[in-house]
Amino acid sequence: MDLSLNEDQELIKSSVDKFIIETYDSESRRKTIKSNLGSDDIIWKQFADLGWLGLPFLEKDGGFGGDLMDLYILMESFGKGLVIEPYISTVILSGSILSLCPDSVLRNTIINNIMAGINKVSFAYAEPNSRYNLNDVSTIAKLENNKWVLNGHKSVVFGAGQSEYIIVSARTKGSRYEEEGISLFAIDKNNMGIEVQDYPTVDGFKAAEVKLNNVQVSSDNLISNENEGYNIIKKSIDKTLVAIAAEASGIMSKMYEMTLEYIKTRKQFGVPIGKFQAIQHRTVEMLILSDEMKSLASMAALKADSLDGTKSIYASKIHIGIGGRKLGQEAIQLHGGMGVTEEMDIGQYFKRITMLDTFLGNSDYYLGVYSKIS
Repeated sequence: MDLSLNEDQELIKSSVDKFIIETYDSESRRKTIKSNLGSDDIIWKQFADLGWLGLPFLEKDGGFGGDLMDLYILMESFGKGLVIEPYISTVILSGSILSLCPDSVLRNTIINNIMAGINKVSFAYAEPNSRYNLNDVSTIAKLENNKWVLNGHKSVVFGAGQSEYIIVSARTKGSRYEEEGISLFAIDKNNMGIEVQDYPTVDGFKAAEVKLNNVQVSSDNLISNENEGYNIIKKSIDKTLVAIAAEASGIMSKMYEMTLEYIKTRKQFGVPIGKFQAIQHRTVEMLILSDEMKSLASMAALKADSLDGTKSIYASKIHIGIGGRKLGQEAIQLHGGMGVTEEMDIGQYFKRITMLDTFLGNSDYYLGVYSKIS
């Protein structure tokens, strides 16, 4: 299998890597986290100017029509730079949902605003008791007097507090666990009846609890076909899992590089600890785990649309929780007590890889799902 990059992909990689080196340092990231804003609007606008916000969108929608390998390249570099901007929640997850919905004025407007860096969007699908089950939807949408009225509670909605729109999955037909009967609504966050409780996650990102109390919207806010939202959600989640695996690959590669550099300079008994054979064995194991993640992530991007693409995607997600945790623990331990301090970047990478394990379902969940795939 040829994994060499074409000319366009080389340009994507070089532009992102250059941006990370010249603009996105750790101090800027820490400043953004402490500001409690969730992201830097100046950085977000630069993402738009560089074309990254339009990369995954179809050309018919004004995007660049990038494929999953293009997305893999971008997200791997984002992982190495530990980018905190809500690219996954807005552009990949919410953007994929919008792309798969039929044309409408609202859908097209939101997509254009995302690509221009004007709007951020979040997808509210998880509920307090749903446990990663996409078709476990208790939020109800009822049509009353030509208005949709939504009631429910959505949990861990990434970037909701910073978004202008929230895409909500709601049941318009059937019972709680049925795949049929789920519809998708794009709702202005400031709509009356929406309660957003914003909070930081352990890795410095932002999430929120979203409560819908008799939220009234027009038929225009229904962006999917009525009762046909499940397949859109499933396809969008799978695409997002590919992006997550790519980010995890970048994080694990960077953690290995940082640890290798540290053991060359950290001395014990008058010699660098990297001279000790036991340490060398552990760093080799870290390299193997990192390379495995890269292979699994790239395979997921290349095979996503094939018959066994789902297995490749889930395998990459499983390795984040197993291999990523193992590599992260080794990196922290080899850095010693300094590894868990707020000042050391290695701890920030470990927090992010830990959160990526739980994002959209942890390794235990996907091991169960993977085992049932024929």
